Amino acid sequence: MPAQTLFLRDFTVLDCALLDPKLGLLGESLYVSAELSGALNEKGFIFDFGPAKKTLKNVIDEVMDHRLVVPSVCASIRRQGVLLEYGEGLSYEAPAEALTIIEGAELSLPALSAYLEAACLAALPKNVSHVKIELRAEPRFQTEANFRYTHGLRLHDGNCQRLFHGHRNPIEVWVDGARDEAQERWLASEWENVHYAHVETVSNLKALDLTLGRRAKAHDGIAEIEYSAPQGRFWGRLPANRLVLMAAEPSIENIARLGLELVREQGVRGALRVVAYEGLNKGASFSDGIA
Repeated sequence: MPAQTLFLRDFTVLDCALLDPKLGLLGESLYVSAELSGALNEKGFIFDFGPAKKTLKNVIDEVMDHRLVVPSVCASIRRQGVLLEYGEGLSYEAPAEALTIIEGAELSLPALSAYLEAACLAALPKNVSHVKIELRAEPRFQTEANFRYTHGLRLHDGNCQRLFHGHRNPIEVWVDGARDEAQERWLASEWENVHYAHVETVSNLKALDLTLGRRAKAHDGIAEIEYSAPQGRFWGRLPANRLVLMAAEPSIENIARLGLELVREQGVRGALRVVAYEGLNKGASFSDGIA
């Protein structure tokens, strides 16, 4: 049977956090591609590229981007309204739009794609009969240093204000104009699965005895984070060994600056620049001007 499709490749990036039943809180960033199948409209299109891209991106931004995504069937996850608890170390209370619940026991890429396909199809013209969403990781992650993290930007006007949203991204360390892969791997390892938080938002700070900017991997305590933002109140608990305290807002600009400080502490000399990504294609860099 003849079939006609419209495709958009890598038309956006999905940035979110996943609550994995085995690994806990994980930042994620994925390229998104789509195929639309259906009958041609009176203009000779399945759907015009411009409106198609805008509609699909708006739906993905609305239902999953910058949210915490949670499987519906998991013995270690308990939900009561907008309060979510995972094991003994993670809790999250936030406005409902900061959470997405996926039916099933795991958060595989096919499960995420199926959820997005249903949401996108409902928003498309009636002549579009089928939607296929493909999610894929950055290919350079197979060979280059990368790490996952979460953060919340309480002063942000958009969805970055949500406490447990996340990213997966490369990290670049440049010394005298050349990449230093050993330092990149060290920094990625140091920051794998961290949560960056402004020191003012940690409500039980005095009980934790943490050092600004330094991760305490052996810490066995629980950190509590709380703040109010334009979308509402956000509150969360997570293992303190995942926390990186920051003296300023945990923006990508300040993360890049902190990365350079940590690499300098490793004894690296020369002209140093750290390039920190917030997801896949955007980020910030910082150099201290020391030659």
